[in-house]
Amino acid sequence: MLGRKLVVWGALAQATVLESVRRKDLYVAMILSLLMIGMAALVGRFGVHGIDIFLKSATLTVINLLSVILAVVFAARQMPEEISRRTIYPLLARPISRTDLIVGKFLGVFCLSGMGLLVFGLIGWGTLSIYGLHPGVIFWQYLLLRLFVLMLLCAVTVSASIFMTPQATVTITLLLAVGSQAFSQSTLLLDKTSDGFGQVLLRGIYFVVPALNLFDLSGKVSHGWQPIPSWVLLALLGYALLHTLVSLTVGALRFKKVAL
Repeated sequence: MLGRKLVVWGALAQATVLESVRRKDLYVAMILSLLMIGMAALVGRFGVHGIDIFLKSATLTVINLLSVILAVVFAARQMPEEISRRTIYPLLARPISRTDLIVGKFLGVFCLSGMGLLVFGLIGWGTLSIYGLHPGVIFWQYLLLRLFVLMLLCAVTVSASIFMTPQATVTITLLLAVGSQAFSQSTLLLDKTSDGFGQVLLRGIYFVVPALNLFDLSGKVSHGWQPIPSWVLLALLGYALLHTLVSLTVGALRFKKVAL
């Protein structure tokens, strides 16, 4: 049973990746990353004191921005396009359940997002190496944690697209990705000044909404920190997997009730 599920999910994921590659969205993102990182790297020729931190920070910002946008846009359009183009009917006519479709689409988008992140990371690493900046092991830990973030965002976006339009899904998910740190800090600050039901509500929101800032090693990479312990990576992986599983479960339950 599990073997058949894996085959179905793999086939759906492969079809999703191939469809997105045909659209050449990944190539456009690669060109943008080259241009943005290259423009930031040109500043390095001036030899300004402390420019190494600026170059690292600019490179990581480009990687963060493009990888998140790529993942969210890919994930947001998967289910709505299948429904609008009516290609979902021949899919569901096969021995494929609605849950299989959700999981397969998620895996395809996640694989594609991971490919994009790897490409952006290699471009960033190469650019920094040209200027003699070698971030070390923590740079690869940074990319690994960004991969965890993309996994979580892909799951949230695919599930949210069943509840909302693609435009609304992209907006909400990008707001979550961009404003996660500010939201978490604000929630913790308000928690100290609240009591009773308000405090319980704030703490509930804090644990329900993914704290994506926990996965951000940009500042540590820019300032040359030592690698973080392995147990921290494992704990963050568990956190990301939990939110991913919950998001996909909510999306699958909702999709079962959607009239096609």
